[in-house]
Amino acid sequence: MSHAKLKTPDAIVGERCQALYDIWHHLANGRVAPRREEITLGHVRKLTPWLWVIDVIDSGGDFRFRLAGDRVVQFLGGHLADVRLSELSKNAFFERMKQTLSHCVEHKLPVAIGPVRSGYEGKEHWEVEFVMLPLSEDGKSVSSLMGIMELWPAGTNGLPT
Repeated sequence: MSHAKLKTPDAIVGERCQALYDIWHHLANGRVAPRREEITLGHVRKLTPWLWVIDVIDSGGDFRFRLAGDRVVQFLGGHLADVRLSELSKNAFFERMKQTLSHCVEHKLPVAIGPVRSGYEGKEHWEVEFVMLPLSEDGKSVSSLMGIMELWPAGTNGLPT
């Protein structure tokens, strides 16, 4: 993910990524973002294994993992609930994640990445797409981010293997 370019939601490739964006867009209903409690399990039930929520700390100075679905936990190699991004080892994957989350907070807009070869150590045999969506409790600032990932075996989307 270290060399991935940010893209707008109209360029989403994955079906699950598109489904979550569509739910978010519908619930935002023209606002900056929906509130976290507006997104219920009924909305995202089929997507939960690939879904995560991250809290924004200090206006985007740091981020704390709130929850992650089973596929996210499996991909990352463990649970990260209540772990701050700043507490994780500095590597290209998490540095790019911080840049992307910060971009989403600063611009108050959804952002997508990929499909791109995974830059996560030990997961290089996957192509990934990520969609990150702002959530707002006050309708003005981004208080948390909801995201989803989609995985394909390397070579699926025409990327070099």
